[in-house]
Order: sequence, then structure tokens, then C-alpha cells
Amino acid sequence: MSIVRKAVPWILAVAILYFLFRGIDLTEVWEAAGTANLPLFLSMLMGCVLLWFLIDSAAFAFIFSRFNDAGLAWGEARSLRGLTYMLTPINWNLGTAAVILHLRKSKQIGAVESSSTMLFYQMIDGLVLGAFALLGVLMLPSSSETAQMRNLAMGVVIFQVLPLVFFSRDWFGVSLIERYRQLAIFRSHRGARPRDVGILLLMKGLYYAVFLGVYWQGAQAFGISLPLSVAVAASPLIILTGALPFTPAGLGTQQAAMLFFFEPYGDEPAILAFGLIYPLALVFARALLGLPYLKDLPKMRTDSQVDRDA
Repeated sequence: MSIVRKAVPWILAVAILYFLFRGIDLTEVWEAAGTANLPLFLSMLMGCVLLWFLIDSAAFAFIFSRFNDAGLAWGEARSLRGLTYMLTPINWNLGTAAVILHLRKSKQIGAVESSSTMLFYQMIDGLVLGAFALLGVLMLPSSSETAQMRNLAMGVVIFQVLPLVFFSRDWFGVSLIERYRQLAIFRSHRGARPRDVGILLLMKGLYYAVFLGVYWQGAQAFGISLPLSVAVAASPLIILTGALPFTPAGLGTQQAAMLFFFEPYGDEPAILAFGLIYPLALVFARALLGLPYLKDLPKMRTDSQVDRDA
């Protein structure tokens, strides 16, 4: 059964890719990849991967020091983030679990406490992505379809803002609500201050702005005339589909989302070429970035053992 569970995501990815390629000549996809400006795209991606890494590790150092009193230095956060880069391409949730496990062993932070911080961090992610999607939709020409997308994006933003308001208030007058608010999994939500939210919004805003730029300029490198407004509106949804834990590294789901959103602006073979090369290059670049931090893995294990013995 364990083997079957591990095989299912790959089977699903192959099934999605088969469905996508069924009506498209694979030779044309190969030719589209060959005519793309790969040197420009790959060099841009490498620089962006480094920038994402620096922003994300700085955010890790901030949130776990602020909400869990971990005293997580930026250097240690870089090492931790670099090591998780070896896991997140397989499954984003696996990388999150590795962060929680490390903090439990090395910093004696309970799994629920660190999970609360990661849950709060993900809520900021959702808010930023929803805000970018809403901004992009507002830039598009008005139509019934864009109105639906606008309402959806607005719903995502509201869905993320409401918990911030809910957990920032005391509900002592309503015992049931206050009991829910006091759950340990929402510890970081209760402790968050406007300054904390502002800092994280700036960090993640820059983080995802770089992502949007990669989609926009990356598509141009493959001959896809993607308007900036469409890139801003569609990229958050593509990022979210890639984070779904149904297939390894979003294989299949990301390509399907790109075809859906980018089809009016380029040939299908070019879109699929971009959709396949982008995540593979991203995984490879992150793995290269994570390799130097493998030397820190024995030290992390030693520190964890020393902490347990103490």
C-alpha cells in the first residue's frame, strides 16, 4: 500500500500530461523549446531563485524568532531553507514538515506551535496571491468572465483578511468563539501585531512579484505574447495549482493551468514547452542552491542530539 500511495501522484501526473499532449504534436513542443531564448530565460531564473531564497529564509528567521522565541538566525534559516529545497519539489507539504521537525528537535518548539506559525505564514501567502490576482483582474478589460474572476479574487482576499480581524479581537462575551480562538494551532494568529503583518506582507509581496515577473518575461522568451495584466491575474492561480499535493512538483496541473490562461496569446506547443521547462529548471536550480547546505545536515542532527541529552 505504501508503494501504491507513492505511485499514485506520478500516475496522476502522467495521466494529465497524456491528456494535454494527446492533441499536440510532441515534435512541435520540442521545436518550440529549441527556438526559445533559453539562455536569457535560464539566467533570469537562476537570479530569481537566489532572490527567492534570500527573501524566504529572511521571512523564516523573522517569523520563528517572533512567534516561537526560536532565536533563529538568518544564517541558520538559510541552511534550513536550502535543505528543504531538496524536498519541496517532491511535495510542498513534505518541505513544511521538515521545517517543523527540525524546529522541534533543535529548538524544542512543539509541533503544534511551529505548525501554527507555518499556518499563519501560509495565510499571508494566500492574502498576497489573492491581492495580486485581484490587481491583475482589475487591469483586464471589463467582461462577464473578468467580473467572475474579480469576485473570486476578492473572495480569496476577504477569506484571508477575516481571520486576521477575528484573531486580533477578544471574544470573552461569546464563550464558544473564544474557546475556538484559544486553540493552540492559532497561537501565532493571536500574537500577530499589525507590524508583523506589515513586514510579512512586504516580504511576500516582493517574493511573489518576482514570480509574476518570471511568468511574464519567461513567456516572452518562448514567443508567447502575454500581457502584463494577464500575467498578474493568472500567475497566482498557476502558483496555487502547482502547490497542490496531487502530483510531484505540480507536474501536469501547472501545465494544464498555463494552457487554460495563456492559450489566447501563443501557440499550444510553445505554452507546453514553457510549462515543462520552467518547473524542471526551477527544481534543478533550487537543488543546486540546496546542495551546499547538505554539509549542515550532520551538524543539525548533532545539535538536536545534544539538546535532547541536555
